Amino acid sequence: MTLLLALACSDPDGPEGTDPTGPTGGTPPTTGRDPVVEEEDAGTQDPELDSWLFVHDVVHTIDITLAPPSTGALGIDPYTHVLGGVVIDGEALDEVGVRLRGKIGSFRTLGGKPKFEIDFNRFVADQRFYGLESISLNNSVVDCSFLKEPMALEVLRRVGAPASRTGFAWVTVNGADYGLYVLVETQDDRFTRRNWADGSGNLYDGKYVWYGGYSYTLLDFNSGVDQLYELEEGTDVGWADITGVSTALAAGSTNGAYVATMDPVLDWDAFHREVAGEQWTGQNDGYALNTNNYRVYFDPETGKASIIPWDYDYSFLNDYDWGMNWSYPAGNLAYACFADPTCAADHAAVVAAVLEDLDPVSLTEVFNEMDAATWDASQQDPRQECGAWNVSYYRDLLRSWILGRGDYMRRFWGL
Repeated sequence: MTLLLALACSDPDGPEGTDPTGPTGGTPPTTGRDPVVEEEDAGTQDPELDSWLFVHDVVHTIDITLAPPSTGALGIDPYTHVLGGVVIDGEALDEVGVRLRGKIGSFRTLGGKPKFEIDFNRFVADQRFYGLESISLNNSVVDCSFLKEPMALEVLRRVGAPASRTGFAWVTVNGADYGLYVLVETQDDRFTRRNWADGSGNLYDGKYVWYGGYSYTLLDFNSGVDQLYELEEGTDVGWADITGVSTALAAGSTNGAYVATMDPVLDWDAFHREVAGEQWTGQNDGYALNTNNYRVYFDPETGKASIIPWDYDYSFLNDYDWGMNWSYPAGNLAYACFADPTCAADHAAVVAAVLEDLDPVSLTEVFNEMDAATWDASQQDPRQECGAWNVSYYRDLLRSWILGRGDYMRRFWGL
């Protein structure tokens, strides 16, 4: 299995010293309550309290402050939260956790343009920002358009997959401009409560386990790695739920009754919609093609698993350009489905339904909104690795993909 590596578009260091004037901050809503709220009650707190952050027509401002001990600690261990402060569109939280994110493809140090996680309650118990426990900031260093991830996750939400909401932010660290970022909703128990009637189930991380350098293990069901899935939310059951999927997959792949065997442990409609979304968006680094960048949620009401998409900077790519093939996906669940006539027919039927929800004209309007909102910031980003002159070219490619991908999907599935 090959892990996708970063694209070096051009100019890896990027221009320095740009003073941005294009980005504009959003305005938090007037809610009549302190934005820093304590542990949310799922039954009473407005689930849309945070919706103003996840919009496509605003570039928020996020200013991170790190004292010298914190910057030094991140240089030694970038994945452990350090104490910092953050100001989001003028609203300050003085004590938050800050860590860097990303691994082989997109990790950058503070000397470059790193991914960030800002954890609002890491050092102050029950602290929230408009109900949010944390936010993720993606650096788009492998996406020369800055728009792949927000556009892809928009598509996935439209097809009925449980995908994160996104926004945009201009980020500074200790006053230095770090440029345009994609603001991504963190997938935690608040996320599961928004997407399932009962959000108290187990949420696992399916991203590859990294040992340093180019040594890693990709995670998949029925691959002997059940105990490497990391429990993010829920109750520790000793991976019994993950193992249940693996056991059913092993049986269903050989007994000629794949769909029926998997039905007690897998939400089939959710699975078909998520995989269809991966294919429509050309996600070359997701579950289906690379067994990477996904989460698994077990619905307590049904006991069934759903695949949740995550990290779409390697989307809108042709499979064959990367030595992959949608006819033979790498993910064991998808491979067994496509090889089973009943499951493949079910999947084609869901693809047909999904395409009805993906009007290219409507999607182009969303794209144009993102394009207009972020254009100035994309040109002024002092740390981008593709070069400002490349943004227009890659956005044109993305626009063409949106207009033509439906026809490709119909040809592929014989619709």
